[in-house]
Amino acid sequence: MVRASRWPVVVVMWVVAVAPLACAGCGKPASQARSETGGASGGASGAPSGTASGTASAGVTEVRVSVVRGRVVTASRTVKVRRGATVVVTVTSDIADEFHLHGYDRELELAAGRPGTLRLVASVPGVFEAELHHSGARLFELQVG
Repeated sequence: MVRASRWPVVVVMWVVAVAPLACAGCGKPASQARSETGGASGGASGAPSGTASGTASAGVTEVRVSVVRGRVVTASRTVKVRRGATVVVTVTSDIADEFHLHGYDRELELAAGRPGTLRLVASVPGVFEAELHHSGARLFELQVG
């Protein structure tokens, strides 16, 4: 009988210990957010901060990413946006894959050679990795502040 009464306590302790580890790769809270790339946050053509493709209007940030032969092509590996901004991500891969934005747990199936678009409101502050699941390619980091 004593063992049966301790079972819920053991389960709760396990959940408290393991749950944070399961989410460890899903972004960092805003208090720990920092730039890890060391480069400029604007686009390759000197686009202002908050844009990855040089296109931002009325609180909408467009991010365009292509993956060709495993090589990621984008204007910036770090995308900085304000909390509450709308982000539109367009990803094109030369092979079928699945786009995933950690922390927001948003996924998008990609057909080879066809762009896929994901639209979201950046409501959670922190730093979040965007990747392709099957190839493991890291596309960019979304920094929401």
